[in-house]
Amino acid sequence: MRQDALLCPNLNHRRSDAPVRFCPSCGGVVNDKVTSIRCASTNHDVRRRGGSIFCVDCGERLAKALSAR
Repeated sequence: MRQDALLCPNLNHRRSDAPVRFCPSCGGVVNDKVTSIRCASTNHDVRRRGGSIFCVDCGERLAKALSAR
């Protein structure tokens, strides 16, 4: 297990058979046996509204960084 995975609260890092390739919390690979796919922006919108920070299929960051005001 990678060091950054130890800091992530998502339990997919601790599973040997995680159903997704990427962690929705930190974006790290949790199961390299799952094929990475290219997603449509509509899928990302749904996952973003569901509270994910990263896409579990392609690993792309979903939440935009907040700009300093």
